[in-house]
Amino acid sequence: MRPDKTCGNILIISSKQKIVSEHQTYLHSLLGQYLVFNTLVSDKITDPSQFKDYQCLLFITQNEKDRFPFHLDESILQIVCTRTFNHTYLSKIIQLPPHERVYLVNDEKDSTLAIISQLKECGLTQYEFVPFYPGCEDTESDITFAVTAGEPQLVPKRIQNVLDIGNRIVDISTILELCEYFHIPRLAVNRVTRSYINQILRTIKTTDTYYTNFLQTRHLMRSVLSSLPTGICLYGCDGRISFMNMRFAQILDLPSNNFQGQPFSDCLPKCCSDIALNRNGEWDIPLANGRNTVRMNILNLMSPVDSPMFLAFFPEQNSVSIRMETDENRKPEEPAQLTHYFFSLFTSPEIKLLTNQAKHLALYDFPVLIFGQSGTMRLTLARMIHSCSKRYSYPFTVLHSPGSDLTESALRKILEETNHGTLVLSQADRFPPEVQDLLTNILMNTYGNFFSAPESYRYDVRIISIADENLYEKVENGTFLRDLFCFLSASEIHTVSLQEIRNDIPLLLDHFLRQLFQDSDISAENILSASLLDFMKHYRYPGNLRELYNLSCCFYTKFSGHQLVLSDLPFYLRKQYRMQTPALTDLQTAVLRYLSSHPKAGRNTIRLGLSESDIFVSDASLRNVLSQLAENGFLIVHRTKGGCEITESGKLVIGQ
Repeated sequence: MRPDKTCGNILIISSKQKIVSEHQTYLHSLLGQYLVFNTLVSDKITDPSQFKDYQCLLFITQNEKDRFPFHLDESILQIVCTRTFNHTYLSKIIQLPPHERVYLVNDEKDSTLAIISQLKECGLTQYEFVPFYPGCEDTESDITFAVTAGEPQLVPKRIQNVLDIGNRIVDISTILELCEYFHIPRLAVNRVTRSYINQILRTIKTTDTYYTNFLQTRHLMRSVLSSLPTGICLYGCDGRISFMNMRFAQILDLPSNNFQGQPFSDCLPKCCSDIALNRNGEWDIPLANGRNTVRMNILNLMSPVDSPMFLAFFPEQNSVSIRMETDENRKPEEPAQLTHYFFSLFTSPEIKLLTNQAKHLALYDFPVLIFGQSGTMRLTLARMIHSCSKRYSYPFTVLHSPGSDLTESALRKILEETNHGTLVLSQADRFPPEVQDLLTNILMNTYGNFFSAPESYRYDVRIISIADENLYEKVENGTFLRDLFCFLSASEIHTVSLQEIRNDIPLLLDHFLRQLFQDSDISAENILSASLLDFMKHYRYPGNLRELYNLSCCFYTKFSGHQLVLSDLPFYLRKQYRMQTPALTDLQTAVLRYLSSHPKAGRNTIRLGLSESDIFVSDASLRNVLSQLAENGFLIVHRTKGGCEITESGKLVIGQ
């Protein structure tokens, strides 16, 4: 039973006095006007009577709750505190060298892994955090940095670079749970939420000291806010969205949270057009299921990042049950608009011709064979044909490379479930012979052929097949049934490779990065060095569009505030790059290695440095070596007293 009035006594329980005291101070600063917070160290628990005056026991960890020795009345709420790291320490964490291996030290395995997960959720993916807790041995001799959450005494003694980020603080989800249980007034809940998010924004702003521009600040802000348990959306005075997390999109049943730069009003139901978005207020928003509404709050934030700014959010207590219900009743996402938008990004005439051909074929019901290289949007093209056809409101089903154990009843069930819609046979050229026979028999009997009528019209399904370019070769050598090929290829579309539309690569790269960073202002030039961007423009992309997207994801995870360079490419591309460059002599390699640690060194300095490694070379020979390396783009020879400087390509070929 919940308390009847807005007051309550809460007992915070932990094995450590310091932790309960810190949590008491923090919670009192937020909710002290309504709730009384007391503390108890777990080894002082002796009798059930110690808890008779409390309506809630707040355990700092699950282990504390599991070890609690008494069974209390159910009227006493017992919850485990959800904790997160203190965002005020972000500015310290990001001073660690990017891509460094770092010990994450805490007193328990579960809490150590939880902190690592929370740091990654907040976008700190540029470090490899290695868990270290009591019982672990210091076997990672290459690790020279450690981060600890209030447990510096547990850090291996040999490590001198220790960053103590303090004990974790109470997460807003626990704060809102207490607010709901004790009926804290809504205005107070709004104040707590605004204070919590404002604290994060202020903290992130301070980290800009270590960044080169506001791009990294916005990236960090979005990463942190994405991990919050509350659905939130930030927008400016012009009403255009700056950020929306996935929880907010889920509650409103939006297909995604990629609405940066679009009017916030467009994301709300049409009946909400009269909402004043430029002032504080509360509104009931009808949900897509037509049965429920959800309370949305709007608050004016004086953001230190992009001021002024407005915050729209759904308090957790009124959104959890609604979100679960809408997820259960969610209709399959209709991707038609997303598909058309994606194709509109291309400027190449080859893609425009391809999309026009797809729209033309959508007018008819003939089977379509889409063939081409892997990663050339074959499935996306099939979806476009479906979305432009009269079948757009019916199922779109994809049959991916079934095994030879696919039965006739299973295939007929798929056709029944797809009735009036579109069935895509993905990677049809790889179907085993048993499945080819089964498909031929069922499709011929269902649809008939030129010489005979079908036995039944039970299935009204459009067939689209996806195959590699070598499908007809398989027909010729007998590994693919000719009858099935003839049925599937009534009409065909041949996709184009990324090499054929190379001019679109920068546009696509920008699009993928904007999606990943959730920032409409970002571009590849912000993230990649000139050399890396040039490589991306001229790389051959055997994996086509899928490979370009995967590389964008790779760049997103590696980005840590400084432009990425050639050495940030995945291993397979670095290896390929080295194999395609001219082989270096031992002397050339030695020169490049010396310049990598002694930038802008002149010839005399280089000769002296090499001699210390017992490598002796004449001035004329060194001049010739430097000229050859410069011709291959591995170094730059500056005029007069500028010396020599190794390039990104030079660092890559020597494995740096």
